[in-house]
Amino acid sequence: MSAILSNAVIGIFTRSRNSLQYLGTKMKKVVSLVEGHEGLGGGLSQQVIIATKSLKCGRVIAVPTDTIYGVASLAQNSEAVNALYDIKQRDFSKPIAICVGDIIDIYKWGNVTVSNDLLADLLPGPVTLVFERTADLNPNLNPGTTLVGIRIPNHSFIRQLAQSCGEPLALTSANISSSQSTLTVQEFQDLWPKLDLIVDGGTLSDDPKSRLGSTVVDLSKAGKFTIIRNGSAYKSTVDILAGKYNLTEEDR
Repeated sequence: MSAILSNAVIGIFTRSRNSLQYLGTKMKKVVSLVEGHEGLGGGLSQQVIIATKSLKCGRVIAVPTDTIYGVASLAQNSEAVNALYDIKQRDFSKPIAICVGDIIDIYKWGNVTVSNDLLADLLPGPVTLVFERTADLNPNLNPGTTLVGIRIPNHSFIRQLAQSCGEPLALTSANISSSQSTLTVQEFQDLWPKLDLIVDGGTLSDDPKSRLGSTVVDLSKAGKFTIIRNGSAYKSTVDILAGKYNLTEEDR
């Protein structure tokens, strides 16, 4: 083999090895929830433990929800929240919602103006409910507003994760701000190097409507509601609020 050819082969091998090492490094961050797909951990409980440990160490991770993939940190950890904004390249003036595991948790972080029955009709589900925040919520989270959006996605993993952490998660979409939302982990691979962990829940939906994310509704005024973002559950949300509970819709 000529020296030129030998050097070319060595170069190809080195590049291939480096690519495989890079891919291997990235894959070590991936925890799969998809049955039959190899990843860290075995059962769901082990995956929750891994993700909880990462969050408790102040890291930012990617998680599946009932609509799109999100990136999350602990809402009560100001440094982690700042990292979340940096990873997203998100304007700090734009609020981030929190995610909790159960309806009862909403009362700790928001001043609830509606009945528990109404909450149960909407949650868990693809809806973000906005209330006046309580004094218990991290004052460095969304300091420019007295409101907070609260999510309980209809997804067992993220609900168990919030329950395991015992505190709210700061949760926003897994993409660079203003770019398309994501339905698979491969769609946000550009963020992987900045994340401590990627929880792979497979393809979340085949319906493009899911990319609209959750429907965001302001319930901070008793007896009224304002749709902030139509999202993927607009009609069903309005039907419940106006049709079943006779709340009055106000323009944004």
